[in-house]
Formats: sequence, structure tokens, C-alpha cells
Amino acid sequence: MAKSKDNATGSAKSDKSLEQSMQELSDIVTKMERGGMPLEETFELYKEGMALLKQCRTAIDGVEKELQILEDDGDDDEHTES
Repeated sequence: MAKSKDNATGSAKSDKSLEQSMQELSDIVTKMERGGMPLEETFELYKEGMALLKQCRTAIDGVEKELQILEDDGDDDEHTES
């Protein structure tokens, strides 16, 4: 039963916004900092946090690439007008 939950969570994660993923990551960090959880639960939170971190990095990289393209296009337009 846990596997189906993980699969459902995994597929839902890809539909999250960057802000949602970052908030969930922040919540995980807060829970882990509080401590007092069993080692297995802590490890599961760690794995979930690492997956969220990867998603956030991928999303941020995509935005940075788009910005670079826009900046490059803007630079080309400026050179064309001169």
C-alpha cells in the first residue's frame, strides 16, 4: 500500500510549482530539525527532501536558461537597431 502512495506522490510532485516544492522542502527541514523521529522516518523525509531539491534545481535551471535566451535575444535586437 505504501508503494502506491509513493507512486501517487511521485507523479503529483511533477505537477507542483517551484514555490510549492520549496515550501514542502522547507517544511521537511523544519520537521527534521525538531528531531525526535524514528530513524526510518527521518531517512524517508531526507529522501523526499532530496527529490524536491532536485526538482527545484531543475526548475531554476530552466528559468535561468529562458532568461539567458531572452537576454541574448534582447542583445541581438539592440545590435540590429544600431
